[in-house]
Amino acid sequence: MTIHSDRSLAVSDRFHLGNDGVIDRRSLPRETIDRIVDNDRRRGVLRCVLAADDLISVQRLVAQLADAEYDPTVGTPIHQLRQRIHVSLCRTHLPLLEEHDVVRYDRAQSLVGPAVNVSAFESLLESESLEQSVA
Repeated sequence: MTIHSDRSLAVSDRFHLGNDGVIDRRSLPRETIDRIVDNDRRRGVLRCVLAADDLISVQRLVAQLADAEYDPTVGTPIHQLRQRIHVSLCRTHLPLLEEHDVVRYDRAQSLVGPAVNVSAFESLLESESLEQSVA
C-alpha cells in the first residue's frame, strides 16, 4: 500500500466516493471500536495521527509514545522501551488499525497516515481527554 504525501488533493481524489457522494467508509462494529480504544498504545497512535498535519513516520510515533510511557523509576532504558514500542507497533497495532481502515501504514517507507475510519475515533479521544482533565 502506498501513502501519497500530497495532502492538497481533494477528499474525492484521496478516497473513493460512493454513488451518493459520501466517502466510502466501512462502518465499524462496536466490538471493534472497543478493541481499538482498549489499548493505550493504539490510542496514542490515533492521537498522534489525528494531531499530525501530514504523514507521520513510524520512528516519530515510537519517539512520541516512548516519551509518554517512559518512567525513569522503572529502570528500563529509553532505548529498550523504544525498541519494544517499535516491535509492538509494527507487528500488532499498526496492522490492526490498517485492517480496519483507521490508519494507512506504508511499511516500505515507514509512514503512517489517517484512513477513512479515523474520524470515528476523534470524538471518543476528545471525550476521554476531557474526562481525564476533570478527574
